[in-house]
Amino acid sequence: MIGNLDEALRTLLVSSLPALLGGNAPPVTLGIVEDIFLLDSASAEAPTSEARPDDQVDNFPFNPINPPPNFTLSKPPYPGPRRVRLTTSDGDRISLQSTEILWDAVDSQKFSLALRPIHDMSHVTGIQVLYSVTAVFTTLKANQNFLINLQSANAAQLEQAEALSLGVIELNHQDLIDGAATTYDSGGYSAAVTVKSFKLLQGITPASGQRQFTFTAEVELKARRALEAGEGAPITHIRTPGRPLDPNRPVDISIDVEA
Repeated sequence: MIGNLDEALRTLLVSSLPALLGGNAPPVTLGIVEDIFLLDSASAEAPTSEARPDDQVDNFPFNPINPPPNFTLSKPPYPGPRRVRLTTSDGDRISLQSTEILWDAVDSQKFSLALRPIHDMSHVTGIQVLYSVTAVFTTLKANQNFLINLQSANAAQLEQAEALSLGVIELNHQDLIDGAATTYDSGGYSAAVTVKSFKLLQGITPASGQRQFTFTAEVELKARRALEAGEGAPITHIRTPGRPLDPNRPVDISIDVEA
């Protein structure tokens, strides 16, 4: 339930402390285990929405040397603004002008790029699109505990790994939260998991040669289902029953007032 937070933590700690946690037989072994999961009762009782506009973000890999001819959004877009940005390996977001985005006249999910030469493409690695979709969704909030286990027969190395691991986590706290976000899709359903925050609850020594830290994370899960045929279709005409359809009058209501 913590999204990619466990893998983000593992990757960060091993890459930051290779002499202690890296290699096939590391001096200190690292384990991360999800533990107690507590659902917010208020969010569990929240009603599912009617079909309505919702935010959608699509991320596409992009190679400036060999760019794809076009891109296809994962969902049909709702009428309205769509923001397209270049993303870089440094974490930057570069907004594109509307003239640089060529939307397909037939398929609203497809677009291509006509980038201006002013962009420095040397660090660009992706394309991000922010737009609206029509969806039925609900949001669940929870607190998820997870454990980080360190184990070693060398007491000095274990103590060193304990102090350095906590320091690495705190110094990269926001990056870990950002990297934890993930989305799961199957059939007509999707679930987006976002970690809002996490903090250390306690540290214990469960056995000789072991250190165990308990963290708790605030997690938000947004569940969404695809619309069925005809569901969520926009209203195009409002008229009094029995009156003929006038294409020039989207709202055509007869009001009878009795004296």
